[in-house]
Amino acid sequence: MNPENVPVIVIDALDECGGLDGQHSSHRVNLMWGLKTWSTLSKKFKLLVTSRAEPDIVYFFSTTQHQSLNVLSGDSVDPKSSEDIEKFLEYHLGQIAARSHGALPPDWPGRRIIKWLTQIAAGLFIWVDTAIRFMKRGEPQEQLDRILGSASMGGLATLYSSILSASFVEPSQKVLEGFRRIVGTIILAKDPQPTSSLIHLCSVDHSTLSYIRNGLQSVLDSGDVLRFSHQSFVDFLLDPAQSHSAFSIDLGRQRRELTLACLKAMKAHLRFNICDIRSSHERNKDIMDLDERIKECIPYYVSYSTYYWAEHLTETGFDVEILEYVDTFMMKQFLFWLEVLSLTKRVNVASRTIGLLISWLRSGKQNDKIAVDMKKFVAAFGGAISQSMPHIYLSALSFSPQSSAVYREYAKHYPRRLGIERGGYEEWPIMQKVLLGHESTVSSVAFSPDGTRIVSGSWDLTVRVWDSETAEIVAGPLEGHTKSVTSVAFSPNGTRFVSGSGDKMVRVWDAKTAEMIAGPLEGHTEAINAVAFSPDGARIVSGSDDMTMRVWDTETAEMVAGPFAGHTGVVSSVAFSPDGKRVISGSHDKTIRVWDAETAEMIATPFEGHTDAVTSVTFSPNGTRVVSASDDMSIRVWDPETAKMVAEPLHGHISRGTSVAFSSDGTRVISASGDRAIWVWDAKTLKRVAGPFDGHTHDVTSVAFSPDGTRIVSGSYDNTIRVWDAVATDMIAGPSEGHADLISSVAFSPDGTCIVSGSYDQMVYVWDAETADIVAGPFDGHNDVITSVAFSPDGKHVASGGHDTTIQVWDVFTAEMVAGPFEGHTGSVSSVAFSPDGMYILSGSYDKTILVWDVETTAVVAGPFEGHTDGVRSVAFSFDGTYIVSGSHDMTIRVWDTGTQEMVAGPFEGHTAAVTSVVFSLDDTRIVSGSEDMTIRVWNAETAELVAGPFEGHTNSVSSVAVSHDGMYIVSGSADTTIRVWDANTAEMVAGPLGGHTWAVNTVAFSPDDNYVISGSSDNTIRVWDIETLGLNLPAFSDTSKLVDGWMLGPNSELLFWVPPALQTGLFRPSTISVLANVQ
Repeated sequence: MNPENVPVIVIDALDECGGLDGQHSSHRVNLMWGLKTWSTLSKKFKLLVTSRAEPDIVYFFSTTQHQSLNVLSGDSVDPKSSEDIEKFLEYHLGQIAARSHGALPPDWPGRRIIKWLTQIAAGLFIWVDTAIRFMKRGEPQEQLDRILGSASMGGLATLYSSILSASFVEPSQKVLEGFRRIVGTIILAKDPQPTSSLIHLCSVDHSTLSYIRNGLQSVLDSGDVLRFSHQSFVDFLLDPAQSHSAFSIDLGRQRRELTLACLKAMKAHLRFNICDIRSSHERNKDIMDLDERIKECIPYYVSYSTYYWAEHLTETGFDVEILEYVDTFMMKQFLFWLEVLSLTKRVNVASRTIGLLISWLRSGKQNDKIAVDMKKFVAAFGGAISQSMPHIYLSALSFSPQSSAVYREYAKHYPRRLGIERGGYEEWPIMQKVLLGHESTVSSVAFSPDGTRIVSGSWDLTVRVWDSETAEIVAGPLEGHTKSVTSVAFSPNGTRFVSGSGDKMVRVWDAKTAEMIAGPLEGHTEAINAVAFSPDGARIVSGSDDMTMRVWDTETAEMVAGPFAGHTGVVSSVAFSPDGKRVISGSHDKTIRVWDAETAEMIATPFEGHTDAVTSVTFSPNGTRVVSASDDMSIRVWDPETAKMVAEPLHGHISRGTSVAFSSDGTRVISASGDRAIWVWDAKTLKRVAGPFDGHTHDVTSVAFSPDGTRIVSGSYDNTIRVWDAVATDMIAGPSEGHADLISSVAFSPDGTCIVSGSYDQMVYVWDAETADIVAGPFDGHNDVITSVAFSPDGKHVASGGHDTTIQVWDVFTAEMVAGPFEGHTGSVSSVAFSPDGMYILSGSYDKTILVWDVETTAVVAGPFEGHTDGVRSVAFSFDGTYIVSGSHDMTIRVWDTGTQEMVAGPFEGHTAAVTSVVFSLDDTRIVSGSEDMTIRVWNAETAELVAGPFEGHTNSVSSVAVSHDGMYIVSGSADTTIRVWDANTAEMVAGPLGGHTWAVNTVAFSPDDNYVISGSSDNTIRVWDIETLGLNLPAFSDTSKLVDGWMLGPNSELLFWVPPALQTGLFRPSTISVLANVQ
């Protein structure tokens, strides 16, 4: 690079960034962290920053490499500064003289005056700049005389007073009131205001605004958006000792005025369907002319008011007049307000805004019930509202609990919306959002320090950043890691986040630009499992499979401490102490250790007590406690000084512990487990106070509290992230009825009145097919997952088989085991069936064999039937009982003679993946099979020839098939979450795909009269479908409507309605007559 072309970046007046409350402004914080990063660039780049010495800025530069140059003013002014000011005056005064067309002499106002003005400026460029502006906007000599006339006083305050006196001669009360409102709004506004907005917010006419603007030209930047050129003028106006009382700005009064202005603007302008959107079928982003509609229907002052009214409200004391407007907003305008946020992509401010409203109401000791409900409304439906404005009314209001204050106040005004005939929410849901996008296990999640963002890492090799209010991806997927991302964390100031990966690398990313700004940090020799920032954000600690930890400098990417060696197993979890002086680690060697963060020396004896791998550790916010989770299923709390437990282990999870975290106030602990549940514990009493939070369909891997402690985020093996209401319940959930895990098998009773189900929760239940009530169970006896269930021909008994290699027979009425366990298989039992006479039970197993058992004696009476070269997945008797059909992982089907135990047909070959389900037709002439190759086939039972199919349409494995009793139809269930009904002869689909299940369909069956189909799913539910309705002309919402990311879509993918996550598994389709599921 040519030295003459070295780029110089100038940031002037850093102290003015963020306005009046600059030290707490996120804009200023983010800018300073940007400066910290820029300070590490090559010295070819020059970065010049000017600022007054405010405390946060002084502290920032004390920790950032730089060269200081003090620019002095007053008596200590640097002569060089005075020389520069003098040259500045010579040039600009010469320009004024030149434009006077001879009215002023070329050397005006003369060397002596220029020297005098330089002396008065006392090193302040803002003084001379303002003076020049003042002279330019009037008769120059007259304006100069005004300045010189008050020069004996000196200083900016005198200059500003002169400008105001000259610009506003004997101002009327109207002018002074307009001045205060306009200037107060410019000072207090959260965003700069154009003149058109100021007219409305300040309640002034064009003439008054124009007059005041002209009078302030010397201190305003040019342009339509009004900004003061320098903070010193604002300081002058806010100091009654300096400014004339007529122009002095009373901040308290102006805050109140601006708050009222925002509330009045909303009251006057907000209305139903503010932009006249004509259809609820489109997402906001697909509305062609939406930008033009917004410009036309939502003026800037209205959008500003909707965004910032609550911030202004909290800066104002409680006031009865303001309360009247607030009440109007809560009772009449809340949904209109959400319309503006939806259309302008600002739904993410809604929750914080209502939170500010709640705080203001409580400060005035007012009833906040509806405001609290409003916040829950936003939490539950923010994602849908951000995507489609009309669904504020059509979906969100419809699915709100009918007991909620929002529903009671607003539903009556909007009768033309979605009707909930049965079910829905009785109370606000604990699960607020499901974040979808990752394509594999979500291994780690964390909130940003302000709670507005969530960062996630996944085994899909990516990192993503989400809006915590709308559930939308705001950054990512961020790619760079070449193996699974195992851990993520935000920096304490929220400007960066870090990721660790199985590729042995640590990467640091900019939270705003999503660009990698440090790394990859290299040094570990095995996969990284955990990363964390130090409290000051200057360091990162990482833990690895190489059994060590390392501490890195976030700016230089160099290792500054470590490796910390001592663990004899994988390091699974790491964290800094709140003071940043210590590092804690948990390991698969069953111990926890505390280390000096600088010397890498262990400073406490290993914490011993866990009986299996330690998976998660963290300090309490005050550093006096450590909490840990382990594969031994316990949570333990320790004293970090003594390395001793402070109480007995906490038990509640029924699988390995995966993650623990403290709330930011240290009063609660959250834990997650392989049992899919999340619990909240009181950190003092160590008792469970909330949970279980159920919803994940696989192991929960990571949990964290939001900074304010009101929400919980979790990640899971089910590829999802979920956000929960952490304060929705203060009671432990009571006993539940129904399956708590995926449904593996279902069957109708011979008379069609009951349904039996088996599940991975190791339980069997019998349900009333009409009422969906449990009539028997749980049948508790298996000690591993149940894979198959069947009714006896007389309907009095149920047989079950499972991974514990046994079969058990139960009395349907007493739920007691009456035969078994039947022992003989050496592998999981995959399928069971009764013989037509009920005397025998048939079983297939992953041990590749088939056995026939005597129901009374539990003895094997036939078998093992051997021939399959891989596990047997499905078996069935012929309807006359003389034959057995089997399907296997070896991709074949075989038919066996029950008496001779010989294979009499097959192997049937054609499937290209495991055969998952087989069944005879009623006349025993055909066999129907389903396979992981996504097809169904119909075979001749004697010749093994294919007679129909393959039936194609499913997009994932076919898990189960059944034949109607008249032989005309086949029903299939698939891992693609759908059910399809086929013509058995033509292989054409006659109904479906039937949507409703939200996870894989594992099992299907026809009712004895063929009028109904039942299905069991990995979403833990059983559905009963009315087949008779499937041939009718269905409405837009039909059994074939797709549920995608919560949206029910019509035939052309148009939006019909949005369904909250917790209600999706129980949603009835037009032909669904009941849903059998776990209930509290």
